[in-house]
Amino acid sequence: MRSQVTTMTNPIEHQIVNTISWTLNVAPQRLLPYTHFADDLHLDDLDLLLLIASLENQLGVYLTREQVAGIQTIGDVTHYFSAN
Repeated sequence: MRSQVTTMTNPIEHQIVNTISWTLNVAPQRLLPYTHFADDLHLDDLDLLLLIASLENQLGVYLTREQVAGIQTIGDVTHYFSAN
């Protein structure tokens, strides 16, 4: 059995990627820091807001409107949630 190499450095990143993977039914290997929600995962603004709200509830961290407006990639999400 081959071991899988991961670039995630903390448990929050791992939890975020797993939640997004499960919610969107996308393989976690496809969710890289530069994966764009609109261009790569085809989410519209409402879908992205619902995903962020789900992450906020699960992690107990709530982002400001300005932070949410700045989210475009998986890396943005992990940055904002890890910083809080």
